Amino acid sequence: MNQQEFDAFIRSFSNPLYRSLRINRLKADYHKISEEIELKGKTPFDEDTYYIDSEDRLGKHPYHLAGLFYLQEPSATMAVNALNLEEGDWVLDLCAAPGGKSTQIFSKLNRTGFLLSNEYDRKRANTLLSNIERFGCDNYLITNNKVADLCVNLLSVFDKVLVDAPCSGAGMFKKYPDSLTEYNHNTVMANQKRQLQILDYAYLALKEGGILVYSTCTFNSYENEEVVRLFLEKYPDMQLIDTGLNCGQAGFDEKGLTRRVFPYQGGEGHFVSRFIKNGSGKGGKLKTLPFSKNKIVDKFIEDNLVKNINYTIINNKVYASRERLLDLKVNVLRSGILLGEIVKDRLEPSHHLYVSSLQFKRVYNTTDSKIINEYLSGLSIMVTGYQGFVQVCYKGVPIGFGKGDGSQIKNRFPKGLRIV
Repeated sequence: MNQQEFDAFIRSFSNPLYRSLRINRLKADYHKISEEIELKGKTPFDEDTYYIDSEDRLGKHPYHLAGLFYLQEPSATMAVNALNLEEGDWVLDLCAAPGGKSTQIFSKLNRTGFLLSNEYDRKRANTLLSNIERFGCDNYLITNNKVADLCVNLLSVFDKVLVDAPCSGAGMFKKYPDSLTEYNHNTVMANQKRQLQILDYAYLALKEGGILVYSTCTFNSYENEEVVRLFLEKYPDMQLIDTGLNCGQAGFDEKGLTRRVFPYQGGEGHFVSRFIKNGSGKGGKLKTLPFSKNKIVDKFIEDNLVKNINYTIINNKVYASRERLLDLKVNVLRSGILLGEIVKDRLEPSHHLYVSSLQFKRVYNTTDSKIINEYLSGLSIMVTGYQGFVQVCYKGVPIGFGKGDGSQIKNRFPKGLRIV
């Protein structure tokens, strides 16, 4: 970095935060989102991501609650693009919370392949679950495990692995200025040690011929280029290759193959590196669970869904999926679409089911923002003629569900998501 770039770097901390919105291409496009939200222009980091002036109230917008878009720091979207995802890929997001990169992977996979998203911290894992749930996909597994416990069960399984590593987070200083007090050399070196340990286990899960992307949201070389150098020293079959990204600038590695974004380059800051695992060995195989059969579930599906589906029952909870669920001896938070839970002689449906891509026999759709905002705040919808469980939509977009008694649709929108 020359003096001119350094001066621009220092000045950037006096500028407002960059804010952006990433469109979920599985559920929406630019035209649908821009009808309700002012988009300022496409970012240089991702084709589905647009700058916005403010995030105020967007977190409670019906489109956000339905998974049509995700609020994300602009340069954070570049790491997933370095994975060079192809439809059908099996992908591991090893440090996945809060879910921005996992949900971006879903969009790129286009309802194909498979995604395993892991987060060690339980509270953050629940946030990850909530964010993934609204995207409505079924080709995934969410786990809450130490990477060591997880990856020993996943040897040579994945085509692509993403390690967006825990770091000192200098790219977040403008958003969280108090974190400056915790930034010191000892913290940086402790992060480096942890980052290398995570990469050890990511290596185990990656197929030969597979792609590994390592990224951080910090600026120092100890957690970026130095981690890359030490990782390559330990694993001679791993090769550093160009990221394929055009945003930002070349990193400070010897050949300039890594990529950096500083806060004067359109985003708050990110580092990305890409590796390929040389070799042509066969990938590992995982055990799967058989599909289930149950009269209560079959009756619910017949009464409520347009098409028949496969499902698996685990501890009275019912999960729908196209492929058989994986049989892993780890802490699993969610696998496939949660249809609901069998309680006595009935299936109590879940919110996840009604924001999924499945089709329902009873649908209530409104274009009235007042009605949908009242629903999101917990009120019933005063409309006649609906009996039984009903999917609730806003402008054709699934928002949640309720239960009709003929005179109204009683609210079943989760209390934790309601607008106060």
